[in-house]
Amino acid sequence: MSGWIGPVVPYSEPMPQRFRTEISRPWSVRVRVIALVVAMLTIGLMVAGAVAFTVQFTQLNQRIESELVQEINEVREIARNGPPGVDGPYNDLGQLFEAYLTVSIPNDFESMVTLVDGQVAYIPGGLQPFDLNQPAVVAEALRRYIPGRAAIFDYPVDGHQLRMIVASVAIPGDNRQGVVVVGIDAGVQRRAIWNQVGTYALVALGVIVLTGATGYVVAGRLLRPVTDLAEATATIDTEDLTQRVKVTNADNDVAQLALTFNQMLDRLERGMADQRQFLDDAAHELRTPLTIIRGNLELMEVGDAEDVDSTRELVLDELDRMKRMVDDLLMLARSQRPDFIELAPIDVQQLGREIQDKVHLLSDHEWDTSVTAAGTVVGDRQRLQQAAIQLAANAAKFSEPRTRIDVRVAWARPTHEVAEKVAELAQRYLVISVEDHGVGISPEESERIFERFGRSEEHHTVEGSGLGLPIVVVIAEAHGGTVTVESAVGLGSTFRIWIPAEV
Repeated sequence: MSGWIGPVVPYSEPMPQRFRTEISRPWSVRVRVIALVVAMLTIGLMVAGAVAFTVQFTQLNQRIESELVQEINEVREIARNGPPGVDGPYNDLGQLFEAYLTVSIPNDFESMVTLVDGQVAYIPGGLQPFDLNQPAVVAEALRRYIPGRAAIFDYPVDGHQLRMIVASVAIPGDNRQGVVVVGIDAGVQRRAIWNQVGTYALVALGVIVLTGATGYVVAGRLLRPVTDLAEATATIDTEDLTQRVKVTNADNDVAQLALTFNQMLDRLERGMADQRQFLDDAAHELRTPLTIIRGNLELMEVGDAEDVDSTRELVLDELDRMKRMVDDLLMLARSQRPDFIELAPIDVQQLGREIQDKVHLLSDHEWDTSVTAAGTVVGDRQRLQQAAIQLAANAAKFSEPRTRIDVRVAWARPTHEVAEKVAELAQRYLVISVEDHGVGISPEESERIFERFGRSEEHHTVEGSGLGLPIVVVIAEAHGGTVTVESAVGLGSTFRIWIPAEV
């Protein structure tokens, strides 16, 4: 058995799919855009050229046929007018054809011949562009001849593509068969148009190439932010969110996309920083009760029932504190979900009464509550109650027992501070305010207390997780509102929750 054997090539393991995907790079947006533009331009130029030159060829044929018909009309006009000095038409075909060829001078693309009884009778004098006095031409003319009518057709003669007319001529007094044959070289004029087609094609090709090259350069500059965007995304991970796309002039949609991407990275970087800080703070806050629990368990005398009971009580208390902290952390985590609040119309008077009934159970302070607002507001009734009670609990915690705490529910116009904090400013806000006459807060710490695990340095020993006020803030912001505070050290503080009338 014999046969042809191809070249031997070394075997290699097939490339894994993931590597093949990385190597096989699809066409870039730049190439696709230019390819689409060039394709549309090419199609447009082809259609425009086809329409334009089709019109030219049609007009050429119509003009040639008009010239052929005009020659026959001249013969008929001469026959009708008759010989010079004679009142009446021609009655001799020979005289008619002689008179016609005398006054009709062929142009550079035209020639003619007359026939009488199937024989060539007269031909024009001078040099002709082509000769119709040929047996083949005469035979074709007689074949196309129709008595009393004219026929137009194409016929090649000596390399010329002629457009010809064969017309019957009959006059009174002469029974012979007269035929006029006129030919116009349409091929020469058509070739002139075809030369224009070639010129148009070359010019169109140059326009396409120039457009493609120019578009490739311009598209490269316009899409440069996309390339930078791809390079930036390839280097970004959770450990390093500092990479940004360079945007020199955001005057187009692509640059705006890169600018928006940078803004998104700014938000992600802040979010990651907040998350890391949150985890650090949570770990720090949970380390203290865990240390207390472990220390007391290690020092506990197992045989001493009293020591065991006191240690057990302390451990349970620390575990309760840890549970409250974990619950607060879960509350803050849920605040990022879209279902954190359930919006519905709320009767403001009823909301005020519910807050009034619940704050009186918090402590033995002198609670002075008033609800001057009426109507409805769109919000989550339970969340708003939770925020108000949290502020009331804070007020009770940082003020002396039996002192007065004022709780107010009223409508108010937004202040300048509110306008700076909210994303969309409303005309009217439902304000839930809690005013105490306690220790107060210094101006430099009025912002820190709203941070997670943020506490006043002067009152860090007061029991609490430092998550109460942040929960109030996220509830207000979820409603499209905000929280403000006015405080003076030693005089007390006033916290206000601002909820827009329409969200």
